[in-house]
Amino acid sequence: MSIAAEILRAAGEAGYGCHLLPPAEGKSYISGVLGRYRPEKTSGHLAISHDSVSIPLEAYEFTFPKSLPQQPVYLFFDQTGADKGTVVVLSDGRSLGTVLEQAFGIEYFVSNERQDYLIAVNWYVIEAAGVAVEWMSALHAESTRSG
Repeated sequence: MSIAAEILRAAGEAGYGCHLLPPAEGKSYISGVLGRYRPEKTSGHLAISHDSVSIPLEAYEFTFPKSLPQQPVYLFFDQTGADKGTVVVLSDGRSLGTVLEQAFGIEYFVSNERQDYLIAVNWYVIEAAGVAVEWMSALHAESTRSG
């Protein structure tokens, strides 16, 4: 099963709206995001690595999406694998953690329609660029203070 199919399955089971962008739209969307943020790695362990903030995956994997605005999110994956050029749109980004709890572990990028942020999730860290730097920094600072 492809990663996109797994996300669609998990979102459907959890009762969240989810769909694929048409292939040409998906490729154009990914090209725009990658051109804007120029992540260091778009295959293997996905990574932004510059002009970004990192938080540990283990502590935030399923909870960081609660910091996202209530708007659709666009997910895309390793750009050398079977899901190259594929974009999954989840109707409410805050539901992403709940959906991913029902899916097998994946590495992915997430952004929004305006592409004003990029988040890379790999096996070790969550990296955020653009306006998401503020949300992720605040989330990590709050957790550090209360923990």
